[in-house]
Amino acid sequence: MLRSQAKNIDPAAAQADPRQHHKRKQADQLDGPKNPTEPAAKKQLSKGLTELRAHISGFKIDSTKRPSRPTRENAENLPPPKSSYVDPCPHYDYDLEEAGNPDSVSEYAPEIFDYYRAREVTFRVQKYIHKHPELDIKTRAILIDWMVEIQETFELNHETLYNAVKLTDMYLYNSRNVDKNTIQKLACVAVFIAAKYDERSPPLVDDLIYLSGDRFTREEILAMERNLFSTVGYDLGSPLSYRYLRRLGRVCRVDMKSLTMARYILETSLMIYDYAFVSQSRQAAAAFVLAMRMLDKNHKYEWNPVLEKYSGFTGEEVMPLVEHMNHIMHFATTKWNQLCSVRQKYSHEVFFNVAQIPLIPDTLKAVDANTYAPLPAFSYP
Repeated sequence: MLRSQAKNIDPAAAQADPRQHHKRKQADQLDGPKNPTEPAAKKQLSKGLTELRAHISGFKIDSTKRPSRPTRENAENLPPPKSSYVDPCPHYDYDLEEAGNPDSVSEYAPEIFDYYRAREVTFRVQKYIHKHPELDIKTRAILIDWMVEIQETFELNHETLYNAVKLTDMYLYNSRNVDKNTIQKLACVAVFIAAKYDERSPPLVDDLIYLSGDRFTREEILAMERNLFSTVGYDLGSPLSYRYLRRLGRVCRVDMKSLTMARYILETSLMIYDYAFVSQSRQAAAAFVLAMRMLDKNHKYEWNPVLEKYSGFTGEEVMPLVEHMNHIMHFATTKWNQLCSVRQKYSHEVFFNVAQIPLIPDTLKAVDANTYAPLPAFSYP
């Protein structure tokens, strides 16, 4: 029992008659101070509390919500301002029409893709082949063709393949003197990391060692995994052209065959070294337009306001890439015909045999048997 409550209380009496003790306690509380004319003594405040009260006495809190100011760390990840944006297609709003469909996440989709566009600069890759004397453009194409085989063997998601290719390019851009023995190990690790990022059941290290012909040990694979992670800065959230393409297919409400044709074109372009320097969103827009032209009996499909609204590009910004992408399809089919993993994959009936659909006539000329026509210069993204 507390001392303040135990004062002047007889324990034996309280135990004998607890009701009498309760009445006495209530009377003491009602009586108040013995001398009502004397003011109650004020509690002495500490010096520090007195000074604090003096400093904040005139302080007012403004509860109005203000926009957050971007910091230096997150400024590059903010979407571009839309103050001067003019909707090229105001009469059509895909996300509004899909508001009742939970699979479309229409409340968040516009902001998600604005965020992707803003993040592209963070993962930008520039020319790097000169940093690796033992590698060339054809070697990289052979490597990507083999990575497509791995994706098919383990039935991995397409996002895993695109992310693995992006990780490979980022590593080669940020390193030097990678030889031909190391590059296959790099491809295995890139697929391994991308699978752990996207897949429910990623392949095991021993599976990748088996596919590489037992050229590497388990310890070498794990050491390369740590090396790749540190080289790319531990950031795996690269915007992928495949995700942009699926968005365009949805907003334009195309059938699965049209989308699969665009996927075939986009996956073929993964082998092209120069396309590693083109923004992912622009590649997706060009592949989509080229696919629609290939499936049209007159090979005519014009850029329209819906594509401009949801891709963020004008027709003038995309059409030169459409022409070059068509050239690349011819080049890969005729000059690099031994690299056939993508073509065989999309010749299957599961993919609507889209690889067997005739190509549009090529308007560009290759430099030689191993060099495609130069890629036009584009802004980024």
